[in-house]
Amino acid sequence: MRNIFFIFLFFSIALKSQNNSDEVFTLRPSLGFNGCQIHGDNYSGYDKFGVFGGISVNAKLNTKASLELGFYFSQKGSRHNQNPVKGDYSFYRVNLNYIDLPLMFKYQVNSIYFLSAGPSVAYLVNYQEDNEVGNWNGVYPFEKFEYGINVGLGRKIKDNFFVEVRSSNSISAIRPYGVLATQVFYPNAVARFFNAGLYNNILTLVVSYKINTKKKSESQQP
Repeated sequence: MRNIFFIFLFFSIALKSQNNSDEVFTLRPSLGFNGCQIHGDNYSGYDKFGVFGGISVNAKLNTKASLELGFYFSQKGSRHNQNPVKGDYSFYRVNLNYIDLPLMFKYQVNSIYFLSAGPSVAYLVNYQEDNEVGNWNGVYPFEKFEYGINVGLGRKIKDNFFVEVRSSNSISAIRPYGVLATQVFYPNAVARFFNAGLYNNILTLVVSYKINTKKKSESQQP
């Protein structure tokens, strides 16, 4: 949790140090859902759904660009259901509850659409893991911190409402494979990097609302 504290401390100091009257700071409450899968668990498809919600602080840099620090609750994980028709009796479900802090650079393409990209750090609050045998909590623990990269495309819906589709991917393993597995050599550098364990792969649909912290003229900033 110390990493989370320092991120917020740094951003708070940065905001207070800005005295330019042209700058606009806004709050963005957000609510949405995640489509989740885990790279490396032998299953494919965004079959696990999770809740996504929280608030962010947006700092306008100019008429086109802004920085946004978010503080979200985000459910991630994976799910595979049994399919007796195909002779598949395997079952797997893991629900990972994170406090997620993305720092996003947002660019306004035009008066409607915007792009976003940036890194994130997430703290694993708790998790639930089950398969056809039973509960597996604590057998192979997940890492407490997840580091990721995020990209998104959004648009203004109406007035101060915005919708965004965001793709988030772990760049650190949320559960390492172990010593023997990590000694396997992959000729491709990308394959070597992403075969050290399990990685979250998330698609998020989120709706946000802009709250101006100061009374200023209407802005189209995302």
